Amino acid sequence: MNLYITKLNAMGNTMQAMQHMTAEIAHQLGFREMGIYYYNTRGESLEHRNVRQDGIIAGMQAGDIVICQFHTWNGLGFERALVDHIKAYRGRVIIFIHSLEALMIRGSRFMLGETVDLYNQAEALIVPSYEMKKLLLNSGIRPGMKFIVQEMWDYTANLNFLDSPGFRKEIHYAGAGDAPYVTGWNYQIPLKVYSPTAANGRNVYRVEASKPEQVLMELSKGGFGLEWYHDEQSYEYMRYSNSYALSQYLAAGIPVIVPSGISCRKLIEENHLGLAVDSLEEAVNQVEMMGEATYQEYLRHVEQFAPGIRNGYYTKKCLIEAVWALFREDLGKPLIQSDDIYSLDSFIFAGTSLKKSYGENLALSWDLTGKPDGFLIFDSSGQLIEETENSYQHYFLIKGYREEEGFTVKAYVNTQKGKMVVAESAPVYLSAESCKKPSVSMVVPAYNAETSISRTIDTILAQSFDSLEIVIVDDGSTDRTSEIIAWYRENYTNIKVIRQENRGVQMARNTGISHVEGEYTGFVDSDDMVRPGMVKRLYSSAVKNQCDIAVTSAYQIDNRGYDPIICYPVDEDTAISIEEFLKAHISDGYALPAIWNKLYRTSLVKRHPFPKIRFEDEAWTPYVLSYAENICYLNDCAYEYDRSVCTGSLVDKWSGRLREEQFLDHKKSILFYLEHGNQERHGLLKELAMSELGLFLRTMGYEGYKTLLKQIADMK
Repeated sequence: MNLYITKLNAMGNTMQAMQHMTAEIAHQLGFREMGIYYYNTRGESLEHRNVRQDGIIAGMQAGDIVICQFHTWNGLGFERALVDHIKAYRGRVIIFIHSLEALMIRGSRFMLGETVDLYNQAEALIVPSYEMKKLLLNSGIRPGMKFIVQEMWDYTANLNFLDSPGFRKEIHYAGAGDAPYVTGWNYQIPLKVYSPTAANGRNVYRVEASKPEQVLMELSKGGFGLEWYHDEQSYEYMRYSNSYALSQYLAAGIPVIVPSGISCRKLIEENHLGLAVDSLEEAVNQVEMMGEATYQEYLRHVEQFAPGIRNGYYTKKCLIEAVWALFREDLGKPLIQSDDIYSLDSFIFAGTSLKKSYGENLALSWDLTGKPDGFLIFDSSGQLIEETENSYQHYFLIKGYREEEGFTVKAYVNTQKGKMVVAESAPVYLSAESCKKPSVSMVVPAYNAETSISRTIDTILAQSFDSLEIVIVDDGSTDRTSEIIAWYRENYTNIKVIRQENRGVQMARNTGISHVEGEYTGFVDSDDMVRPGMVKRLYSSAVKNQCDIAVTSAYQIDNRGYDPIICYPVDEDTAISIEEFLKAHISDGYALPAIWNKLYRTSLVKRHPFPKIRFEDEAWTPYVLSYAENICYLNDCAYEYDRSVCTGSLVDKWSGRLREEQFLDHKKSILFYLEHGNQERHGLLKELAMSELGLFLRTMGYEGYKTLLKQIADMK
């Protein structure tokens, strides 16, 4: 048996450099080379192409293994024919996906289906990231495909000429010099650009270094290496693929700056290799504030990490695992120590749910106590269909399975020997609906929410509470939102849908309130999620403690991950007065109580509807709280305020307005609850208003807050 790897020639760009480096590392492991030339395939006859490809594989024998580095830039037809030739001569195919053209180039998205068909001809796939693996699994990759995840590129380099990096507050950029963030650079921190393109930004300097060795030498003098995106498409690509430039920085021995959404963010953060930030402004601020001791700590971690990529160990690991995967059934799959379940009291599945979801999909939800390292999802045949390292996950959309199928969720923790399963759910199947007269109503205002509304509804339907109704108010949507929620109304008897002309989220909530039948009412935004036990736990606490309102803490989700928010220093699951609750809120310095992490006694919200005020959360929540008698609190982060999946939300649009306009909205909201709130609690509302204004003054720096603060302080 011989091992082969393809190698792209005659292209002369980074793609070729990546394939050449991979092939050179493969040579060290005994691989032979199959040279492929980049050429114009359009005018080539089928007969001529067959002769060309017969020549490429001429040395191959039956049973040989060929790792195809794709794509070749010769087109899908060429690549499909090459794989067919290898298999016709009884060769075994592994595809090493360097980049997915159907994702990388927006105009090529139509090719995703054909690309997946090509990948399905391989016995194993080497993919850049776990996100790429998920994308392919959701796009039609056959069950049982073996995956090897690359995680990061190598960058083989000679150490002899590299400097020891020094403490420098400067940023290096080895990408295109005409990128918008380069030409528009306006920061004090200098940006050094390694590109022949002229650099026009302020404090931007073009470095004359054309050869890789020269670039490494300049980088190794110190500073940070920047990998960034210039538009939505390049950002999406970074979520799935690996950056060759990123490995170049690390090989040079310097820490990196990357966007929070990059595929290898976890690897960078856990190994302390640099900064993962949401904006360039944030990156520049951190560099400006950084002391030498902190920088040296980054250097120490990079120095420890860099030899692995300089010597090609990521590539060697992928190639060896891929070959082994062809001989062993357990390789290319998650390494689990054994079939035994090491049950631990801190990890218990409280329940699982399987519901029909829009688009002929299935929505699987689970409720687990404890925080594992991740989850494994299996179908009823024992086939693994999902492996996630998201320890907070509780929802997964299953595609391509019949409604009769069952599923099992296993929670695991990582050990030196692999994944140790610590809890396993009971198998779950679709079951008939069992809806009683509603005790709780959840109101969902929806406007042009086609990208997120299904997920929101699925997580509400997954509640372990059979006396629940869902009232969805379609506020004049112009996208596919109306079609999606109509499907849910047809398939679930506990869902009501009301459609109205666009009147804003405040009026949509009021419309929903007028249709609810439950004893308690809650609100969920159309891009958020709720954890499976939220409604049951809040309702039980409210009834047991005879409270007007029950509240849970929450997670805010963004590109950085999960951040617990709205956590109060009060006793849990016991009735406390509104005065005590608001004082706890004020003492913790929260800007405003949120609408959506609560259940309210329905009679309370029917008497106190939402005002038509922009950014109504700030106005309505203190207003309605002031009329409640008591409240109970559960610190279980059961609501998920998700800012990672949706851009252009009302909050995003509001935050982009002028500071004066933002101030006027704050002023209207605060004056509303001061004037219309329960006057018996006016002093407490006034204290809340002053706390909010003080916070806004510190964060916004607008003089109007100081003036309003004084006016409210003088109120009687």
